[in-house]
Amino acid sequence: MSTSNMTSIQATPISIGHFLKTGTQGLHREVEGTLSKILFHRDLTAQVYLQVLMAMQAAYASMERAMLSFPESKAAYKNRSKQAFINNDIAYMEQALLDLKRDISTRASNKDDLTHHVKSNVELHSTAQAMGMMYVLEGATLGGEHIQARLTRHDWLDIQHGVAFFNSYQEQRMVRWGEFLTVLQQYYERNPDDCDEIMQGAELAFECIHDCLEGISL
Repeated sequence: MSTSNMTSIQATPISIGHFLKTGTQGLHREVEGTLSKILFHRDLTAQVYLQVLMAMQAAYASMERAMLSFPESKAAYKNRSKQAFINNDIAYMEQALLDLKRDISTRASNKDDLTHHVKSNVELHSTAQAMGMMYVLEGATLGGEHIQARLTRHDWLDIQHGVAFFNSYQEQRMVRWGEFLTVLQQYYERNPDDCDEIMQGAELAFECIHDCLEGISL
């Protein structure tokens, strides 16, 4: 191989999306498995589903707050926040189960507080970590259609109510994902030395989601 060809190969930037997908496979499988066991169980109840939503709300609020601390990641996350979707889902479920809110308040005073595993203040130290965390939050939307289809088998949910968070982008999910990957790749190519920090942010996101689900069972 000629020196010029070797130089060309070495100068070709990696696909940061592929790098993150490969590097987080274990964490991804663990979190996906935990969530699937709850959401896809045939005996899932409205009460447990609301617990999942409230725990995810705490985790996402903490992660989004951390990501928005840096101007570049804040710009990249514009119009991508999941807070309105999850808040609407929680409001719907609380309305559907009028006595559940009191039950949750009682439980919160005990050891099995729904959000006690969630890090209330996720700390990120760089834009690179924020972009890695964003990779996980945006990637989580890809299974939205499948999750919605499974959840709406229950008679206490329907396609119009209570599932906006998991299917936030609806038919635009692949378009939005592609747009984000482009932004992420451009960031990496401007900052090729930030690879490890991007990975750290992705790993922290998976850990945060895993922690928020801990203790929730049917």
